[in-house]
Amino acid sequence: MIIKLSKESIDVTHRFFEALDMLKQRKQIRGIKTFTDKYNLNYWNMQTLHAEQEKRYLKVEYLTYLVRDFGVSADWLLTGRGKCFADDK
Repeated sequence: MIIKLSKESIDVTHRFFEALDMLKQRKQIRGIKTFTDKYNLNYWNMQTLHAEQEKRYLKVEYLTYLVRDFGVSADWLLTGRGKCFADDK
């Protein structure tokens, strides 16, 4: 079965991985494995999602982790408006 994702869904997934990259640059995580270990997620599923962002669904709880635990802006994650981090003015 082929799943057709909306442009908005794909954009949110892109921003999710962009935020992970920024967290790595800020040295808040070492990489995707650090993130998956922290939340007991399957690393290989996350790698597949990263490689196939236009074909796979991102679980909503992953966004929650970024907002709640790393200060990523929910508005930015969902809409692309504003800055990636809520504390960036």
